[in-house]
Amino acid sequence: MSVERVDQGMAAAAAEILPQTVSKELRTRYRQLRVMMHTAGLAATYAFIAAKEGDENDLAAAYRQVNEGIRKRLVHLGVLPSGAEGLKARDVLSELGSMDMARYTRASADVAAFTGWLSRLADAVHQADRESEPSQTGER
Repeated sequence: MSVERVDQGMAAAAAEILPQTVSKELRTRYRQLRVMMHTAGLAATYAFIAAKEGDENDLAAAYRQVNEGIRKRLVHLGVLPSGAEGLKARDVLSELGSMDMARYTRASADVAAFTGWLSRLADAVHQADRESEPSQTGER
């Protein structure tokens, strides 16, 4: 029998959506999502992500990936119905709004952990990218 720790699954899910290269701005945005989850809650954070994924800038694709990652987490957790990965943001928000307290709390805890892993991995990748950059003198 194979047993996987919850944090292993979170780390794998976050790594799956993390871009190969993480800019300083993207790392900061991922940090903000983690904080936003704790201060504003799941529904407000999800609405923010959905709004940002429609922007016309370099970060929009990253927000789309986070949105998809959250939907996958919620389906995997069983708080959204199977096949909900393709739902529009409005439908996901409607589902979040109609959840009972126990399901919503469970979903919030899962997404908070997920955004925490995303933030930590973005820090690690950004740091590794900085260390691999040549210094200004041309040395590594």
